[in-house]
Amino acid sequence: MIPELIPPPARDDIAVLYCFCRRLDDTVDDAPDPAHARDALALWRDELAGRAPARPLVEVLLASVRRNGLPRDCIEHLLDGMESDLGPVRIADDDELLRYSYRVSTAVGLLVAPLFGIRGAEAEARVVDISLALQLSNILIGVAEDARRDRVYLPASRLAAAGLSAFDVLRDPRDRRLLPVMRGMAALADRYYQSAAEGVQLVPLRYRHGVLFLIRGYGELGRRAARGLPAPTAPGMLPLREKVSWLARLAMTWWHPRTMGLVAPSRHDPALHRALSGWRGVHCT
Repeated sequence: MIPELIPPPARDDIAVLYCFCRRLDDTVDDAPDPAHARDALALWRDELAGRAPARPLVEVLLASVRRNGLPRDCIEHLLDGMESDLGPVRIADDDELLRYSYRVSTAVGLLVAPLFGIRGAEAEARVVDISLALQLSNILIGVAEDARRDRVYLPASRLAAAGLSAFDVLRDPRDRRLLPVMRGMAALADRYYQSAAEGVQLVPLRYRHGVLFLIRGYGELGRRAARGLPAPTAPGMLPLREKVSWLARLAMTWWHPRTMGLVAPSRHDPALHRALSGWRGVHCT
């Protein structure tokens, strides 16, 4: 998002949330071992709950949560997701993958959405969708790097259907036999990207094309990885021809009736959230 598009009162709150998430990442990635990382995450939890003196960043974050009515439980879900990344990671099936993605991605999306003026149950459902899709794309892009950390996010059920296992991913994360599994995950991500795009008019007008940029750009990165092509970590690093192509397609949506809010959004498909239904993490309050 271009900073000038964000109203000044929200910029500081978004910056605080970003800094908090970066510090959490550093807590996990820079720790010498999982035990130290768990201790560090436990300290964050204690500060957030008032059981330990809060560092300035936590104080400012909690003030933002109170001032803006942000969903406090989402912070706990994010911490849960980061803690689940400590040590070896194996994912059983799509439902477990979507629940993991909810913790590490959707929790952040639901925290930041009110700061962009995105509120209401229907709009939040689309925030859930784009956040899940972005995390699925991120997983596709990072299969090899995750394997080096003993993390396999490709679901065991999908691997087994292809005659593979987590061991095969760890042994050779670039094995061409993984591509059908990855293409299936890219198709799953596209279902959520499509739902998010169909609800784009629920986003304030000034941010709609930023949302479409995420949908088009990161969706393409995930699909590239699923085809076995080099997949950079950001849309701006795509080859020039591909970047021009999808930017042109994005520009064509500028005056689309849906983007302009002239067409009512389609009704959200509840099946997309079936894996989250009844799960304790599905509602951040």
